[in-house]
Amino acid sequence: MGITWSSNSARRAASRRKPPGRKDALGAGLRMAVGLSLCVTPLVAAAPAGAAQAVRSGGQQYYVDCSAGNDAAAGTSSGAAWRTLARVDQATFQPGDSVLLRSGTTCTGVLSPHGSGTASQPIVVNSYGGTARAAIDGGGARAAVFLENVQGWELRNLDISDRVTADGTARTGIYVLLTDYGTGSHYVIDNVNVHDVTGIDSTGPDSQDSGGIVLKAAGSKTATGFNGIQVSNSTVSGTDGYGIATESQWSKRTLFPGGENTFVPMTGVRITGNHLSNMGGDGIVVQNGVNPLMDHNVVDGFGLRATAYHSGVWAWNSDKPVMEYNEVSHGASSPPMMAFDVDGADSGVVYQYNYSHDNGGGFVTFCDAPGQLTDGATVRYNVSENDHDATYNGITFPVVFNGCGVTETNMAFYNNVIYSTVAKALIGNYGQTSVAYRNNVFYGRSDGSTITDSVGTFDHNLYYNINPVPAGDLHAVKADPLFTAPGTGKWGYRLKCGSPAIGAGVLINDNGGYDCYGTPVRSDGAPNIGAFQGACIE
Repeated sequence: MGITWSSNSARRAASRRKPPGRKDALGAGLRMAVGLSLCVTPLVAAAPAGAAQAVRSGGQQYYVDCSAGNDAAAGTSSGAAWRTLARVDQATFQPGDSVLLRSGTTCTGVLSPHGSGTASQPIVVNSYGGTARAAIDGGGARAAVFLENVQGWELRNLDISDRVTADGTARTGIYVLLTDYGTGSHYVIDNVNVHDVTGIDSTGPDSQDSGGIVLKAAGSKTATGFNGIQVSNSTVSGTDGYGIATESQWSKRTLFPGGENTFVPMTGVRITGNHLSNMGGDGIVVQNGVNPLMDHNVVDGFGLRATAYHSGVWAWNSDKPVMEYNEVSHGASSPPMMAFDVDGADSGVVYQYNYSHDNGGGFVTFCDAPGQLTDGATVRYNVSENDHDATYNGITFPVVFNGCGVTETNMAFYNNVIYSTVAKALIGNYGQTSVAYRNNVFYGRSDGSTITDSVGTFDHNLYYNINPVPAGDLHAVKADPLFTAPGTGKWGYRLKCGSPAIGAGVLINDNGGYDCYGTPVRSDGAPNIGAFQGACIE
């Protein structure tokens, strides 16, 4: 192993990650691309660009043409459009109203509107007059779109940027901030393109956050949270800190005794169908979520300008978060970036049907810091393909990295494929967290990869090019699994006829019902080892 987490070097490494609330812890071709590379399930369809979607019965439409409008005009027709975002920010909008920006034009400045809508009559910001998105360029402001202490807003079909010469300042493309507000409801961000937001590697509810899209609950007087967040079918690129995130200063509870104020949940959170690339820090993060869903997202390149540890998709201080059908790749190796993270103060985490590949820091980490407790995580039916191990500051980061100081309980890791012809270290346990590894395929590089975990339990796994095989696995299968096309994408890990993995697993109760290819998992006999539960492929 080379280290233990009692070592000073390991603790220093842990202190450099800055996820939400943790100051000292380690932590459109879009739909076609997602559908082909991930397991097969339907996606949320993106709404077409245009103003028709923005028109609400009983609401007033306000038009903005930043190339030819006039702020002295009424703003209530395309022929009498306003010219600037400053004029928009002077108005107070009512439920059902729409703010329509002319397609193909660029507005410089900050959209910081007033007024609130409702779930049934939201206030909608949209493009009009063409298929191209209207653009908002923040011009170096703290945020290009700033929704402060308002609710019932939808942002659709917009292009958002805030690019300047780097100056050490935190910036966010779309920033929703509720401070001592109570519970804010209904926030939809759909089919937007957030890009080139010049910031810094700054995250956490007590920090000035950088990011692409951030929704934050703040304050200390009135309990504040969110109900109803949807970020969908959008692209985020060239941002620092976060890609897409929720966070909260209302975080203290039994699982997080080191938190702030009291715990206020974020409910109705879904982040789906988004494509993130060239991330300076994290990809997608949910904090304070209760039953949040992060699905069908692609994160390609993260931690690329990082000074701390980050992950591609993860949840923190959340109950029953589900991360499924996501593809995460090309995380940086220095510091090492993990695709996924079972993090602090979580309960009932589920990672399933995901595809991780070519990450410099590996597939998943189990990490809990002092002042946080995590209980219950299930990692199942995922494929990790050629994720790397990494050495950083004298520490070996394996593909599956277990332990950063505090024990996590009830960790289940079953029916996954860990395939890496590039990583020497596949699993390493540097703490006291015991993970139950069952029905997995561990496929190492030709000269042998290592599994070093004296705390976890192993049962009915298949090992190929692993040296040594864990002695405690009394039902180990030591053979080539006979994948159909390993190294070619998620579909390459089905099993050929004659595979020793077929019917060689152990039955697991409450097993999710389906494998990552949509095949039902048998409940009356031995399943296959690995992520594929179907009949063999000739």
